[in-house]
Amino acid sequence: MKKVSILKYELRGVSVIKKTLIHRALYGYKDHSNKGNYTYNRKGALNDIKYDKIGNSVLMMDTKEVKQIIPLFKKYKVKIRIMNFIMP
Repeated sequence: MKKVSILKYELRGVSVIKKTLIHRALYGYKDHSNKGNYTYNRKGALNDIKYDKIGNSVLMMDTKEVKQIIPLFKKYKVKIRIMNFIMP
């Protein structure tokens, strides 16, 4: 049996700048410097975690890995809901 968590976060009422910061912190982004001559892949919190995006603002991952992401949402003061399931 596998323990799985579904994590839903809500960005309603959050400014566009803060949404961008949250998505960059979660998924990472490509950074360009020196007028596009150099590119750097900046890692996000989900780069080292196996997850499935099952909808807008909805992620499914192992229950153990949710603990790594919770501080990120607390930092940006984003409301989250976590539902735990046991998969056969």
